[in-house]
Amino acid sequence: MQLFYSPRGGRSGSTAVYSLLEYAFYKVYDRALPEINKTPEGKPFFPGEPDIHFSLSHSRTHVLCAIGSSPVGADIESPRIVNSRTAAYFGSPEELALFDPLELWVLKESYIKLIGGTLPQVKQFRFSRDKDKVIPPDPNASSTLYRIENCIAAASIFNAKPQTEPAKIELATLV
Repeated sequence: MQLFYSPRGGRSGSTAVYSLLEYAFYKVYDRALPEINKTPEGKPFFPGEPDIHFSLSHSRTHVLCAIGSSPVGADIESPRIVNSRTAAYFGSPEELALFDPLELWVLKESYIKLIGGTLPQVKQFRFSRDKDKVIPPDPNASSTLYRIENCIAAASIFNAKPQTEPAKIELATLV
């Protein structure tokens, strides 16, 4: 899996993230972006490229793209305070003792995207931590937290390790 991120640079989140996907696809596969469809749950995919997987996310300030040969999930969020009631909705007391609420949110959202699930499933699985190592709900998955400029991000993947550090791309320099 490879990760790419960029500041939005005044673009809408959707425009910026699809520009980043187009760049990432060309960078990784050396060809034009193929047709994109969505599952009934809303997960985008390449119908003509079943062995290429991607996940997209945007925050108020940045966009993130994960792409690779295994299913992937990614999320990025701008810093904000998550109130205790909201945190209790998606995190258990044990999880919230181990993670900042925003860290836990990006981990869970990246995992939901990985499994192709929906947000109501957020309470059905639990993350843990052993020092700096994130332990996802499925032992065949890997999840990693990232600090990207002023944002918090996470990526999850099955049967592989997420990239060490995402590559920064300046969308403003792309034509």
